[in-house]
Amino acid sequence: MKWLKGLVVLILFLAVCIAGIVYYLPFSNNFKQKGELNVPGIENRVTIQRDANGMAYIHAQNLDDALFAQGFVTAQDRLFQMQLTRLFAQGRICELAGEAAKNLDIKMKTIGLYRMAEKQAAILNKKTKNCFQKYVDGINAFIDACPEDIHLEFRLAGISPEKWEIADSLTLLYYMGYSTAANLDTEIVSQMLLETLGYEKASRIMPVNINPDDPEDTGAVQLPSKEQLALSPTGIRNLAAYTSDRQLRIGSNNWAVSPGLSTSGRAVLSGDPHLDPRILPGVWYPVGLFTPEIRAVGVNIPGIPGMPIGRTDYIALSATNNYGDMTDLYIETIDPENPENYLEGKNSIPFTLIRETLKIKDRDAPEGFRSESVTIRTTRRGPVVSNIFKNLKTDRVITLRFAPAESMEPDIGVLDTLTAKNCRELVKVLKQTPMLCINWVFADSQGNIGHQASGKIPVRSNGDGTFPYPVKNSEDNWAGWIPADEM
Repeated sequence: MKWLKGLVVLILFLAVCIAGIVYYLPFSNNFKQKGELNVPGIENRVTIQRDANGMAYIHAQNLDDALFAQGFVTAQDRLFQMQLTRLFAQGRICELAGEAAKNLDIKMKTIGLYRMAEKQAAILNKKTKNCFQKYVDGINAFIDACPEDIHLEFRLAGISPEKWEIADSLTLLYYMGYSTAANLDTEIVSQMLLETLGYEKASRIMPVNINPDDPEDTGAVQLPSKEQLALSPTGIRNLAAYTSDRQLRIGSNNWAVSPGLSTSGRAVLSGDPHLDPRILPGVWYPVGLFTPEIRAVGVNIPGIPGMPIGRTDYIALSATNNYGDMTDLYIETIDPENPENYLEGKNSIPFTLIRETLKIKDRDAPEGFRSESVTIRTTRRGPVVSNIFKNLKTDRVITLRFAPAESMEPDIGVLDTLTAKNCRELVKVLKQTPMLCINWVFADSQGNIGHQASGKIPVRSNGDGTFPYPVKNSEDNWAGWIPADEM
């Protein structure tokens, strides 16, 4: 019975510890919760108010200071969440979880969201870069100004807060784009059906998805010719493991009602993005931004400036996923005479090699971490993703092509939603968000309502994105982009 008494004592001890944490945590980060914000980097007077739920309302004299303060209060409330999200998107969970997260980190480093973000950060125009920098400066101001002993979550995890950079915020944007790109799953399921059922049977049940609201969507699908089938059933089933953690069991809706159909005689907007509300802390961070030019209340993603969902004095805006097809898988062939190359017809082309380093938590290492090098192969279409799966039985390699990696622009339209005065101005802004396939629905104070889809969707000259595309020559099957006016 001694073990039972010991177990009871242990449970009581853990219960006391948990109760202490639950009690202490709300009071452990009350540094400058409200009132005037006096930290280096602010140009004019900034005050912060909090409502009964702790939501911050920022009052500033200009947009730069408002974004700085938004970064500050977001870090104050969500810095640990931001750190974990950053580590995940950049392929750095090994720093927390050790060897157990190695495959996950290799996957994320192979996809290369952080590499994309670094390239995007380098080409931002002056206005966009300044807005991101002010937000990032606010995050870092909190890290610099707050006492070390308030970071309870970090201490429990055994890590320290890290300074933020523009590329970190952009990584989160690219992760949003990648995580909502559902067609990757569809391509794999389609290929599994083709490989398992055979050409004739699969042609009777394809496609696996259809748009019931599109009268032009007849359900016709371009099946690859029989000689193009390149993967064994075993191989494609292993490849399906790539998306096992990305199954979409959610939906979203947003809609607007014109003044002529509303009781109030004004436009009505409703938005319901179905992101899991059971996650704590939540996906969204509510905030209010007030300057002489802007009065805005809404939500943003912690780590990203601005307000993609919310309202101002002039417009109301909501967003849901439009499931745009901006990812393609390609079946490529290794040159049998030179395994360091891949073939495009008769042309043998060297793989581009990218070397990344994993920092893996290891108690036996001298400083608690060990380093491990990872080599990522890429073709002209994108990184090789098949080599991160064990027992993939095929003589081909599979590459992943992601449209946002090829459609970077100096202005990404994230912040100008705050200054739009009507639906017409808002539409121009929403067309400039290439990394996110979003259905935007909006209304303005003049009674106008509207819908605009964003994102860069390729126009395919060969293949339609339903199946992994076999590379047979150097011809690019992406012939351009669907014009923003047609989205």
